[in-house]
Amino acid sequence: MDLSSLFTAQNRRLFKLTMALKGGQELLLDSFAGSEGLSADFGFQLDLISDDASVKLKSAIGQSATIEIELATGGSRYINGHVLSFGNNGSDGGMSRYSAYIGSWLSLIAQRYDSQIYQDQTVEQVIRKVLGRYDGLAKYEFRVNRTLKPYSYITQYRESDSHFVMRLLEQEGLFFYFEHTADSHTLIIMDDSTVLTPLPEQPQVRFHTASVTETSDSITHWSSAREFQAGKISVQTFDYRQPGNRIPVTMNSLNQQGDVPSYEIFDYMGQYTHGTPEDGELLVRNRIEALELKGKTFVGSSNCRAMRPGYTFELTQHYEHDTGSPDDRQFLLMNIEHRGSNNYTSDSQAGYANKIYCVRKKIKFRPQMDLLKPGISGPQTAIVVGPPGEEIYTDEMGRVKVQFHWDRYGKFDDKSSCWVRVAQSGASGGFGSIQIPRVGDEVVVVFLDG
Repeated sequence: MDLSSLFTAQNRRLFKLTMALKGGQELLLDSFAGSEGLSADFGFQLDLISDDASVKLKSAIGQSATIEIELATGGSRYINGHVLSFGNNGSDGGMSRYSAYIGSWLSLIAQRYDSQIYQDQTVEQVIRKVLGRYDGLAKYEFRVNRTLKPYSYITQYRESDSHFVMRLLEQEGLFFYFEHTADSHTLIIMDDSTVLTPLPEQPQVRFHTASVTETSDSITHWSSAREFQAGKISVQTFDYRQPGNRIPVTMNSLNQQGDVPSYEIFDYMGQYTHGTPEDGELLVRNRIEALELKGKTFVGSSNCRAMRPGYTFELTQHYEHDTGSPDDRQFLLMNIEHRGSNNYTSDSQAGYANKIYCVRKKIKFRPQMDLLKPGISGPQTAIVVGPPGEEIYTDEMGRVKVQFHWDRYGKFDDKSSCWVRVAQSGASGGFGSIQIPRVGDEVVVVFLDG
């Protein structure tokens, strides 16, 4: 096979690959498959060919790679990522086969673990500090409309930077997706999916069955499904400063599920999860909107190359939706599974197809609470700290501040931790004893609820 002619012809192919190898070799994209979604990292498996059998595997690792997809409108759509793995799959008749897997910069920072304490900061402030370590690599943008509240204490404990960032976004009810250009990708963080805009290249997508000849990109299969779920969420918390008020909050789902019983999810999420009823309502609303997201979903198959998460489209000429309201024809793209082939190495026709997962645009997207906070399985010891020159440093409730042995950023001063309660040998209403640990003492710290 004359590979030189294939490389010359890459510009006339449906898909093109740009990857800067340190050795200067060129690779052709034979086929690819992958997925991307809201509040999900993306990943694509690439099958590559080259006329060079000596491409060094390590020359590709970490390098930027971009898939350029030719659109039906004549423009291009890009998928940019970093090479996370690269393999040599052998040679045959002067043609060498390689494989690569590309993902986002979130996948790169998943390799860095840390333990650190953040005090009196919002989730956005904490994330900006974490991602500030990756200047030039971690491109991101906050498009959040509501005011985020500061937290007195946020801990990253033996946790990767990517898990920590995504967990905080889930906790706050924020979602994300990626915007791609020819040479980079940017993490977009939002709180309101209803303001997302239609696909600029194809705001309307026609439905037709696969048996009908169609010249434009369209949806060939469309189905819907409902899932039984709880109809109510209730939570409460505990704060020793107001022990008589558990701040209970209850909210009902708006989903109509038919003639079925309504069940309640009651969750004691731990101490200090919300300090006011308003904070509790926001917490429960985020959880119930995540629950409602699974109430009714839509799945489609299409050849629409412009489709990507974070955008909406109007489904037209579908027998079920054309008779409904205009709002019911507007859909949010949540997840997309892509596959495409240039078919350099076979006689079959090149092509593209995807599988899309959607909800109606009017249904707010909230991330599922899937990422668990790392727990501490038992007691730890720490050193009592305070301002320089102080032997005893406490507040009106007899609390002290400590620095944990795993905290490499603390300065062993009064900023090392929040106030920590001290258990006494005898304490009750009207009697008891008190002994305040001195600065420099080693104390045992027990973590309530892990």
